[in-house]
Amino acid sequence: MAERAWRYARLRRVALVIYIWDIPPRHTGNGLYDPVWCVGNRLFRLPRPFGGYRVRRGLYSRQRYVAARADAIWVPSNLTRDMLVDRFGLVGTKVPYCYDSERFQLSEAGREEPPTLLTVSRLEPYKNQPAVLRAAARCRREVQVRLIGRGAESRNLASLAALLGVRCSIQTDASDAIVTQAYQRASVVVCPSRFEGFGLTPVEGVASGVPVVASEIPPHREFVGAAARFFPLEDDTALVNAIEAALDGDRPDPGLVQDLTIPAAGQRFFSGLSPFLG
Repeated sequence: MAERAWRYARLRRVALVIYIWDIPPRHTGNGLYDPVWCVGNRLFRLPRPFGGYRVRRGLYSRQRYVAARADAIWVPSNLTRDMLVDRFGLVGTKVPYCYDSERFQLSEAGREEPPTLLTVSRLEPYKNQPAVLRAAARCRREVQVRLIGRGAESRNLASLAALLGVRCSIQTDASDAIVTQAYQRASVVVCPSRFEGFGLTPVEGVASGVPVVASEIPPHREFVGAAARFFPLEDDTALVNAIEAALDGDRPDPGLVQDLTIPAAGQRFFSGLSPFLG
């Protein structure tokens, strides 16, 4: 998509603003982008024999080429801004995105019984959902787990839940309405990710007035630091303690994420785009 946008901007002679959500370390590692050249109106890449990115090398190398030639680079978080410098050698402007503030709002819907630990994210290893299942198995009170998302780990997670004796629902095709209702009826939203460029799930949890437990990674701290309970990665005991405290704790104030609503983000985007709209 970045390459198509670059080609369009070049053809139409208009400004190009590229928004880079994240640069996953599991994809780029400590490697370097491959050299890319423009011939005519197409991009060509010369793969490095050694020292390149781990996977999806063409995607990130082309993205880097386009970003270096854009009129502006926007990123959602301090972490992505730092990784942009580290991986691409480029400087971006932080323009935080938003959550769907028309859908995720404080609700008085009744909570499910037994209490539900909700995680909404892709079912991939870096999202770390097994930690939620292990914590649920160790909680002093009975809880159930609800995982919503698609990904390759669905069967492994179902097997782990059965092995641990955890009551777990895995939904891979939930509609927007079902996701919204899941937040409203959850007792705790758990966000155990090892990496995020922004991290929508904890923001949506706070906006819905549900206690949030999140891994102690930079974007979680940056956007819900005053509204969530944190646990260090790979510390199952700390996760269990945070969940049990959240079960007994008060609801977070949705006002703590008011800067991430659609109108607030719209104003940020308009201000950032204004210099290019003359």
